[in-house]
Amino acid sequence: MLNLNHHNTDQNYSIASIDQRAYVRVETSNLISYAAINRGGNLTYHRMGRALDVSQNGIYLETGQRVESEYVSLMTSDAEQKLIEIKGKVAYSQKNGEGMFRTGIRLEGTHDENIRFAMKLIRVYHKRRTGYHISTDRSDRF
Repeated sequence: MLNLNHHNTDQNYSIASIDQRAYVRVETSNLISYAAINRGGNLTYHRMGRALDVSQNGIYLETGQRVESEYVSLMTSDAEQKLIEIKGKVAYSQKNGEGMFRTGIRLEGTHDENIRFAMKLIRVYHKRRTGYHISTDRSDRF
């Protein structure tokens, strides 16, 4: 069972634990809307956070409050201003030294859905920072 009541900070985690990830994390800074989902599948609350990084199977979210549900629905807009959404399972939600919470979420879509969601987040972040377009449909247009 998920323990959300601990009060460790993310400063307690070593670099070695980060290096053991299955997929490479890509730095982002995207606003994400998330909705908590209870055991019955109902939405219990809705809040905002910031994606700090994303990979093929997970996302690292910074929030102002602890994420206190086992599952969440993550929503944001892609570069074409279309809503993108994916479900995720909360691995942990811990307070950092700055009074914010860092939450690790495992993406619960299919492999292709997870990759598509991650690529769209990366694309928006890159476009916002540089003004360039990164294609998610494998075309070479910029």
